[in-house]
Amino acid sequence: MLLAALDAGATVVTPNRRLARFLHREFDRVQRSRGHVAWPSASILPFSAWLGLLWEDALAGGALDDATVLLTPEQSALQWRQIVDADGERGPLFDGRGAAELAADAWLLVHQWGGGAESWRAWKAGEEALDDPAAFARWADAYLNRLRASAAIDIALVPDALARAAARLAWLPPTVLAGFVELTPQHERLVAALRGAGVAVQRMETLPEIAASATRTSALTPREEVASALAWARERVLARPEARIGIVVENLAARRDEVAALAEELLCPRVASHEAPARRPFEISLGPPLAAVPLVAAALDLIALGEGPLPAGEAAALLRSPYLWDAEVAWPTRARAERRWLKQGLLEATLTDAIDALERDSPALAARWRGARGAVRPRRSATPRECSDAWRAWLAAAGWPGSRPLDSEEYQARLKWEKLLVTFASLGAVAPRLSSARAIAILRTLAAEQAFQPEGGPAPIQILGLLEGTGLAFDALWVAGLASDRWPAAAGPNPLLPLAWQRQRGVAHATADREREYALELTARFARAAPEVVFSSAQSVDDHALSPSALILAYPEVSPAPRRASWVGDIARDAALEATTDDRAPPLAPGSKAPGGSRLVTSQSDCPFQAVVRCRLRAEPWPEPCPGLTPLERGMLVHVALARFWTALRDRATLIALDERTLASRVAGAIDLALREVAPSARRLLPALVRDGESARLERLLCASLAIERARPPFVTLALETSVTLQLGGLEFSLRRDRVDALDGGGVAIIDYKTGQVERPRQWFEERPRATQLGLYVLAQASAGEGARAVAYVELRPEAVDAVGLSADPQAWPALESVALAPGGSWPSLEAWWRRSLGGLAEEIATGHAAVAPRTTPSPCRSCRLHAVCRIESVRAIDPGDADD
Repeated sequence: MLLAALDAGATVVTPNRRLARFLHREFDRVQRSRGHVAWPSASILPFSAWLGLLWEDALAGGALDDATVLLTPEQSALQWRQIVDADGERGPLFDGRGAAELAADAWLLVHQWGGGAESWRAWKAGEEALDDPAAFARWADAYLNRLRASAAIDIALVPDALARAAARLAWLPPTVLAGFVELTPQHERLVAALRGAGVAVQRMETLPEIAASATRTSALTPREEVASALAWARERVLARPEARIGIVVENLAARRDEVAALAEELLCPRVASHEAPARRPFEISLGPPLAAVPLVAAALDLIALGEGPLPAGEAAALLRSPYLWDAEVAWPTRARAERRWLKQGLLEATLTDAIDALERDSPALAARWRGARGAVRPRRSATPRECSDAWRAWLAAAGWPGSRPLDSEEYQARLKWEKLLVTFASLGAVAPRLSSARAIAILRTLAAEQAFQPEGGPAPIQILGLLEGTGLAFDALWVAGLASDRWPAAAGPNPLLPLAWQRQRGVAHATADREREYALELTARFARAAPEVVFSSAQSVDDHALSPSALILAYPEVSPAPRRASWVGDIARDAALEATTDDRAPPLAPGSKAPGGSRLVTSQSDCPFQAVVRCRLRAEPWPEPCPGLTPLERGMLVHVALARFWTALRDRATLIALDERTLASRVAGAIDLALREVAPSARRLLPALVRDGESARLERLLCASLAIERARPPFVTLALETSVTLQLGGLEFSLRRDRVDALDGGGVAIIDYKTGQVERPRQWFEERPRATQLGLYVLAQASAGEGARAVAYVELRPEAVDAVGLSADPQAWPALESVALAPGGSWPSLEAWWRRSLGGLAEEIATGHAAVAPRTTPSPCRSCRLHAVCRIESVRAIDPGDADD
């Protein structure tokens, strides 16, 4: 009957766009089966589009006031937001945007389910009323006054306006309302008015009369339930490639990402993730928000970056975007910006920061952005059209959407973006001028509220939400998610409308009884939508037992679907694995320079693999964002301040001679010089309060360290921050010593500053030695001809400032521990032990020993942060029996 009505020239109206597309395809299929090569397009429209078309026809035919303007949904939503924000002066709203959305929905319900009058006025209990219906009444009055002032109307008022003008719409073609579960009272009034004017309006079912067989089943979890449905659909498509298979998921909007990932794994494992959707055998409704589509997200971030700062992570992702000019070649170098920003502690990046980063890694794009900056930016306050024009110009000048051709999905996203800008420009009818920040916020909101569903060829498997699946016919259908806690759905009345009013009029979703009636009708429709129908539910979710919905208990139960086999499990069962030992790096040439200096030897002692990765491959952990100064920068400040202080002072005698005022001045001067050496980018971001706090921290540490220096025997500082070399194990090591002091009676003391906790000498002499830096410094000093008599770490922490080390005799440095506790009990024996132990490590390095073998105590793995390379914590043997977990 529906096909005959279309052949006769009737207009078919559907409750949603997906059903309209389905009927279009069915109509075209029938025409091809009749042997036609060309035919008039069928007039099939979703209900909202039909109302808009009727409005335009009535306006053009003089049935309505020529001055009346129909607001778009976006214009109407902005009006509601403005009204709610303005009324917020009576009391702050926790979520103004959410309140505006509820108000717009309440306005629609009042007209759809009310009698056509302005019934909300009865809820206005007074200007000072604070209850929700009274607030809505105030907002509704303000909204209606705005509509009347601008001679406008919105989609909620259109059906009643058309009903009043029905007498002048008698020329309309026959109209068929197809696939509607129910019509609201407002829509019934419109239908009655059109029929009274002589227009043939009838309702038809879209589901064919077939012998349907429905059953029910269950699965262990919601995930297994969807996986079983997908495996079931795959079997039927393989058996009948021309079949139309439907999978309806009750809460698809919340689970779309999970369902899409499962569909990728089970339905098209051989299709690469970047290939066009037309290659996939499934189509999933409820597309992602337009704002989440990468091409559009890049455009939004570019616009925001042109106007103000972006979070540094978002700005760095933008620089890596494939939708910038020459990105396919230059994106790896542009990715370096994020690492530099993290090291600098940059929390927000401006356009200037981005251009500076591009100067080093992509100078052509930097020049492009610098030339475009300012020339195409809108004024601080501009019309929506001026904003959209300026944004288009800025994006084009900035090189968006890139230099490579767009694929089908990307091209559709760009068209959707252009429509979005047109929609934004139309907001000038309700918002004549907008600030720059407000304009960008509205643009982001519009993009977040629009779904992106790329068009493709008809896929054999359709994955749909409940409403999208209603009215569609399939060769086989699976309806998932019908557990007792979800079906029927819980009532969800609009909180801005009186509950009694909603209950009295039977408003959709207002009461539990209303939801039960609605769920019963949808269940019955699904049961006859295909020759084979399966209803399913999960047995448990989050360890909470579930039972099937009472609405599907009447259907015969079949045994639960077997647990799906995963591709990972198949591979694990069939794979023939080989074992190999790969713990050798390429050896270093004899006499070559060891990369990493003393750090290489320390790492080799901690874990040979770490030494190779960190020093030879130069792999570094990803920086962590650190507001203010990083721990490395704070440690550098201590080293620099001490070096500046002792460069000027030189010996203990001068220190002892200083009065308190002069000493304080010397300390302050050294600290000031150290703070000046902070990188300009970090210094610019350093608040004055943090700088003052660092200055006070440095002063406390320096003064505490000077107390240790006063207690020492006389010394003269010979060298500060000096570089030396050491030949060891056939390699040359470049070392940098913090400080060397000449002692009375000959010999030197070697000092290394540490801003972290240090190990005591009793822990140094293990099979895998610790304190390797000090040992290397002692060996280098011995090679230079003047031996050391003391070696120490000066621990500089707010919790403790102390000198920790070994002394050859009490006269060298009494506060240090005696060399007697070292191997051999004497200084020559200590040097021999270090030469033997550290020389062995150097030989390991030279031969390329790189086993993943961290020391046991203390474990270096806790601070290594290179686990992604060695995978010591993540590699596990795969048990084929557990591969499906």
